Amino acid sequence: MFNEFDPLTSKQAIDTEVAINAMKREIQNILDSYVGWFDPFCELLQNALDSIEERISNEQNTYEPQLRIIVNLKENNVTVSDNGIGLKKEEFEQFLAPSFSFKSGNTRGHKGVGATYLAYGFNYIQIATKTPDFKVTGKMTDARNWLSDENPASNPKVIPDLSGAKDPIFDKFDRGVSVTIGFDSTTRPRELSWLRATTADQWYKILSLKTGLGAIFPNEKISSTIEVIDEKGNSTGLEFPGIGYLWPHKVVRRSKSLQELQDNERKLFEKQGTSLRIPASMTNLDAIYDNLDTSGLSSHITIDEDEKLICQKYDPSIYFCYMYSAKVWAQFNEKLGIRLGQNILSPGIQIAANNMPQGEIIQVPLRRNIGRQNQIHVLVHLHNCRADLGRKGFQKEIVEFSQSIARKLIERPIHRMRSRLRPITGARSDLAREDEVDKWKDEFIKHETEHPLTIINDNFFIPTKRISLTSVPTREQDVIALLNQLIAGGVIRGIKIMSTNEHFTYDGMYRVTVDGPIENHIYEAEINPLGILEDYAQELTEFISAPKIMEYKYSLDGLIEDLESGLKNSNDIGLVVVWKTGSDYQGNYYITSLLDPDNLSERQFHGVTHVMTNVNTGQREMDLIVLEELIDLLNDPQGAVARQRAKYEEESLLE
Repeated sequence: MFNEFDPLTSKQAIDTEVAINAMKREIQNILDSYVGWFDPFCELLQNALDSIEERISNEQNTYEPQLRIIVNLKENNVTVSDNGIGLKKEEFEQFLAPSFSFKSGNTRGHKGVGATYLAYGFNYIQIATKTPDFKVTGKMTDARNWLSDENPASNPKVIPDLSGAKDPIFDKFDRGVSVTIGFDSTTRPRELSWLRATTADQWYKILSLKTGLGAIFPNEKISSTIEVIDEKGNSTGLEFPGIGYLWPHKVVRRSKSLQELQDNERKLFEKQGTSLRIPASMTNLDAIYDNLDTSGLSSHITIDEDEKLICQKYDPSIYFCYMYSAKVWAQFNEKLGIRLGQNILSPGIQIAANNMPQGEIIQVPLRRNIGRQNQIHVLVHLHNCRADLGRKGFQKEIVEFSQSIARKLIERPIHRMRSRLRPITGARSDLAREDEVDKWKDEFIKHETEHPLTIINDNFFIPTKRISLTSVPTREQDVIALLNQLIAGGVIRGIKIMSTNEHFTYDGMYRVTVDGPIENHIYEAEINPLGILEDYAQELTEFISAPKIMEYKYSLDGLIEDLESGLKNSNDIGLVVVWKTGSDYQGNYYITSLLDPDNLSERQFHGVTHVMTNVNTGQREMDLIVLEELIDLLNDPQGAVARQRAKYEEESLLE
């Protein structure tokens, strides 16, 4: 048992109002430095693992380390328990105060701010500790509210909690610490359920990428357990031996290390010469990865003098994983099944120190082949290095070093081995292709019957008043054919197709034209719904533009994939013609519908149906002709406008 105490008195006497306010400002500065959603998990796990590893070093083979994590969505709290060294009485009464730390420089944390963040960043903390000489459970409440209260009645205090540790298994540990943090509307996170991760497997993957559970140098001795209680009280559990980072190359089916590929190529060259044939086991890979120390790094890329100094100072370990497609990250996050838009595994650079990932992902700054940075995950671990207060980030020289190394890896050894990766589109097996050919005619007849393409509008396709295509598009070639039909039928009047070329990087060229009579280009809701404003048309009379690049896709998703992989550059493309928009553009772009008359002023030439804009820069990226939605407008003008507003106005509000 212990008497209630004020953690702040362990640092200095704070009997005066001035001293109290000074201490509150110091604590607030600490809290302001913690901005990440997973910061409380990071601090709890960091403290637990440091305690476990200290006991491992003291007791070695006689100790069976255990780590327990309980994520309780129903009660909105998280508990981390360990059977490490535990807190002695004086440590228990002092460790929550700012800048108090009992850790050495060899641990994950020793700045003395993490425990203060846990104590005063939340309105509920319970600490249970066991040592051979000391065993108590205490709690402190309303500390965060106290911090924002200009006239509090008193300082928050740690009081005995006779109910015992939140984790019932902690009672079975011979020593250690169990800490529970509660969340509410004043904290970050507010609701653990917001992430929509409701199972132990989901949380295991999340914490293995975002916290010290993802140890860069694995420790297989630690027996770990995650229990998740969902909002209905249902529980799932997962036991796993050891702790370690969730390496991206392990989430795909086929991957090879860069070193293995190079060794294989060298052996084949020695045997076969320049006519060497790469075996199937070394091609069509999902990923190329490797782990490199300083000497391994210098064998693959050129390291300049400044980078050599960084290597000497921090002894970096570099891991990289280059995926065949940028979609792998999205597929992982989608399969994880958490809240849409939360990217747990991402491309970019993750800097790590003290054997755990720290800070946010940093983009790789490529000078050419822009887009390939979205295919690589690089982890740079530095020894004798610590993140800034509250895990905000690292020194500028470290960030620039990491970016330079990542860029050089992409542009040199990875570029040379990219041919070993599977094609983005993939290739079907011979049997699958044969089977599809056998069914081809029947499928087309069925598609024509079930999905006829009709346009009910007397203003176009004179004199027949009908379109020649009989079914809605199913592939890119259909999109090209339908566009040409719409141009020939007078629906689209502002572009002239110069050529198409399936062998070049881009699909074709066009010119914007405004030729007489000018009335053909002026907007009229019923007879010319794709027209432009009259003053625009007058300004552009007898106008013909320079050649511009156009792209055809069945779905806009296909173009987004090309942009993210670096195959194509959005700055080159003027117009994209698609059957449908898909959803992959969301997040990086938003779409404005020009089929909505309210947005008519944004249509710069006849026929454009939508505009795609970069979310981050606000730059108008390219014009779109979305054929599915254009046909809908021709057949049902009023209903189509309502559907456009429902789809795109709601979307823009989410940006």
